[in-house]
Amino acid sequence: MTSNNRRRPRRSRKVFWFTIFLSVLIVFAAWWLWSGIYNVSPRFNFILIEKNEQPLRLLNGEVLQLHPNERIRIKKISTNIRFNHGIRLIARGLDVNALLYDNLTFATLLPNRDIFHKYKFRVAVKRFNLDLGHLDLVVEPHIEDWLDKAARTIDGGRKIKILVQAREFAPNDDRIRDKLIETYKSQKKWKQAALMLEKIATETPDQKILYNLLQVYEAMSDREGIILALRMLIDLDSNNLDAQLQLASALEKEKRIKEAITIYEQLLTKVKNEDSLPLNKTLGFLYSKTGQTKKAIASYLKAADVDKKDVNLFYNLSFLYEKSGQKERADFFLAKAVGLETGDVENRLKLAERALQKGRLKEAEKYLSEVLKLKPDSVRGLSLLAKVKEKQGDKGKLKQTYRKLLYLDPKNETLIYNLGVLEHETGNLNSSVSYFKKYLKSHPKDVQVHGFLFDIYQKQKKADMAFREAQILTLLSPKEMKYYSHMFGYLNRRAEYEKMVGVMKTGLKSLPNNLNLRQYLVVAYLKTGDEDLALGEMKKILEKRQKDVTLLLQIATLQEKKEKQDETLKTYKKILDISPNHSEAKKAYLRLMLQQAKTEEQEEKYKKALESYKMILDISPTHEEASEAYLRLRLKVLPVGSKES
Repeated sequence: MTSNNRRRPRRSRKVFWFTIFLSVLIVFAAWWLWSGIYNVSPRFNFILIEKNEQPLRLLNGEVLQLHPNERIRIKKISTNIRFNHGIRLIARGLDVNALLYDNLTFATLLPNRDIFHKYKFRVAVKRFNLDLGHLDLVVEPHIEDWLDKAARTIDGGRKIKILVQAREFAPNDDRIRDKLIETYKSQKKWKQAALMLEKIATETPDQKILYNLLQVYEAMSDREGIILALRMLIDLDSNNLDAQLQLASALEKEKRIKEAITIYEQLLTKVKNEDSLPLNKTLGFLYSKTGQTKKAIASYLKAADVDKKDVNLFYNLSFLYEKSGQKERADFFLAKAVGLETGDVENRLKLAERALQKGRLKEAEKYLSEVLKLKPDSVRGLSLLAKVKEKQGDKGKLKQTYRKLLYLDPKNETLIYNLGVLEHETGNLNSSVSYFKKYLKSHPKDVQVHGFLFDIYQKQKKADMAFREAQILTLLSPKEMKYYSHMFGYLNRRAEYEKMVGVMKTGLKSLPNNLNLRQYLVVAYLKTGDEDLALGEMKKILEKRQKDVTLLLQIATLQEKKEKQDETLKTYKKILDISPNHSEAKKAYLRLMLQQAKTEEQEEKYKKALESYKMILDISPTHEEASEAYLRLRLKVLPVGSKES
């Protein structure tokens, strides 16, 4: 019992002290709680946020960048208020308090859940209605989201719309800019691409941008734009030889030749010798276009020294040398060109023609041989070969060539004619006749061909055919005497004198002064018995040939036959005046004068008879009969006087 009494005071003391401690604690807690809620100036410290399970501590006024698909939760709001009594979060358009209770994808809180829109929410921290601070939440997609969305869009128009929106969303982002330009280009919306690139190039010139712009201008065939872009590239890098070359080419296409030449010339001073070949070729072409022939030749010669197998260089040099009047040099380079261009028929013909003109027949024949191997039916080649063979005098080959040409052109009248002439010259008269007859079908009045036929028929002794050709020729060439002579001989042999009269009279219409024709007509008249007509023609001949003794003798003979005594004596007297010793005329004259004197004497016309005898004695003083008669009559006449009895 004694021990039990001792234990009770100890328990009471413990309870007492515990009660004291608890009371103090309650008082302290009450003071602490009261002072933390009512006796302080409210202050916002920070907010602890868990973003994608990573803690972030945000102070007053800070901005939190969020992606719509990121998960977020507000873990703690730090203030100096006990238990955040009266602390609340307010954000217009956003249920921010939901983040206090759950880890959410931010997109679930967005209006209409349009994740491709930029949102900015201000989250205010308040105690009751008192603002303690704020933080800003900026919610926007990443650039990759826009690019991915565009990449997954098949419709071209829709894709451009997305990229335009993305460009508005991030106007300074090069990736979106480049993607939009690329999309414009892929859809051939060159103008839109050009506008964007032009703006960028103006603001910040850059090689990549300028090359893009150049590509767009090329697609648009905007020559001025191409030139502008290239100039900008060169301004950016004066050593950009590729851009300079492209600029020169663009200027050339725009017919701005002088500007192009200037740039090509500058390039020529900057490139290595082995790289100068295309520049010299181009400059040669441009110089020739602008009439700078000497410069063009110089450039092409430099190019030809490097490239000895470019056939166009030699053709161009040939053309330029010919243009400048240096035909020998022109032919030299043309020969080089055709040596490389085995199928060039036209220029081989040209070289052959030139060689032929210069008398280089073997050279011409060589080129023509090459031409005819390539093109056996070349009319021009065969024609030139014919000229070569003609100059060489090779009539056999010439005929072969003409026959080939005639085979190709059976109606070629010149060939038919030439073959006729050749066959005539080589003695193939029957072949010649065949060609000439064929030719006459289309040229029935060709004098030369009828002349050839006349000659051939004479050689072949085809008198009838020759006569017929002579008849035709006198119609076609009525002033050609030899055909009348031939007809005279032909008709004379056949005694066709009536026909001869017609032929010669026709001839005299064309050749009225031709004495041979009149002589032929005299013969014809004499043979047909028309002596008066013959005598008339003889007198016409005598007007032109007054001292023709033979003609006078013929006239006298005919006059005597026609018993025209006085005319006959006059004619014989003319002969004797011209040729006093002409025995036949003298004899005939004396005979006729003696007959006349005797007749006058018989008719007792003594004085006239005496004069006649005197005339005989003047011509022949030793004429016995005239001398006796003269003396006899003189004795009779003188005593009586001068009167007749």
